[in-house]
Amino acid sequence: MTSSFLFPLVRRSAAQARYVLTGCLCLLCGFQIVIAGQASAIESAQSFSRMAELVPAFLQRGLGSRAMLLASFKGTIAFGYFHPVVMVMVSALAAYLTTEPAHDIEAGLVDLVLARSVPRHRLVTRSALLAIGVVVAAALAMAIGTWVGLRLFASPAFDAPSAPVAARLLMHLAAVACCFGALGLAVATASRRWATAFTTVSLTIVVLYLVDFLAIGWLPIRSVVWISPFHYYPALSILAGDAPLWRNLVILMSVAAVLTGVAYWQFNRRDL
Repeated sequence: MTSSFLFPLVRRSAAQARYVLTGCLCLLCGFQIVIAGQASAIESAQSFSRMAELVPAFLQRGLGSRAMLLASFKGTIAFGYFHPVVMVMVSALAAYLTTEPAHDIEAGLVDLVLARSVPRHRLVTRSALLAIGVVVAAALAMAIGTWVGLRLFASPAFDAPSAPVAARLLMHLAAVACCFGALGLAVATASRRWATAFTTVSLTIVVLYLVDFLAIGWLPIRSVVWISPFHYYPALSILAGDAPLWRNLVILMSVAAVLTGVAYWQFNRRDL
């Protein structure tokens, strides 16, 4: 009975979050369509050479020759996968789902669930499975958006990112989101209020993104940039073809596994 009870929990949580999930997935898909349309218009007007002049000087200094990738059709299409809004949104969406155990405690649902012969860790498993499924769905929605946008607006002669490159970008984005989702689990299993848990993780996402961004042109902050999961998503290196194949993914998923283990340990030992 305990194993069959997990999937009703997943369905219930998905139904509760359906408006947030549907809206975010549509927005992510639509954003990629818009990016493809914009890039196609610029490429058709042969204006990417002038866009290179608009790349800020600190980005050119910090990124070197890779900065010029942003001023190309391929780079603009790929930018949809590492745009700040996209990275923060997908990470926050994962955290939104994985902080649900705090809501279960706050609303008293945990008492009703545990009144049955159900191991308490199933609530953590439910949130983890739902978050992984939604992160995968977000990556697929973005890939579909890019495909639709290219079909609608781009010429076959345009130099779009190859499917393997796009897949690697989306895999890294998903790994970053899983890392923050696991952080959400760890925070939620130690919290009694959902708003506190979700706000804490959301602010952490924004701060760590700023750390990674500022490290591009600010030398002192490079000594601590390793704490940011975004640091292990070298999008321009992936686009240029010189990024490590698996190293960053292994680091991100290892951190996610450790934080998930902490969440299970905390939830099983805490007084509910």
